This record gives sequence, C-alpha cells and structure tokens, in this order.
Amino acid sequence: MTKTAIVPCFSTPLGVFVSCPICKSKRLMRLYPETTGAGVALYCRRCKRELVVDIQPGNSLNRVNLRAINPAGG
Repeated sequence: MTKTAIVPCFSTPLGVFVSCPICKSKRLMRLYPETTGAGVALYCRRCKRELVVDIQPGNSLNRVNLRAINPAGG
C-alpha cells in the first residue's frame, strides 16, 4: 500500500485553488467541482518545482492527492 499526501487547497470567493505544499504559494490551479485528472503536472513558479497530482471530482478541499515532487531545475 502506498501513502498519498493531500495537497493543500483553499477556498475564495473566486473558487477553489491548489496551493504548493513546498513553499505555500497560492493559486497553482483553479478547481471546479467537475475537475478530474490522473497524473496532472503542476509547476510552481515560486519554488521552481513540478508536482504530479491526482484530482478527484467533488466539492471537498481534500480531493487533490500528491503523487510525486520533481526537484527544482537548474
């Protein structure tokens, strides 16, 4: 069994957004209730890392699971 970490999300009047779990930068990606995806790559412009996440549909804030973190590029 593999452990999965939940990527932090936050809700604003504009919608639900994914935050970077490394540097806590906000607004990496906007999530709608019907947003789904497996192996979605998100790039953080602040810490220069790429996150690979799985997104389940729904309205909860804990529906984004971290799959991998690629180190900062040179």
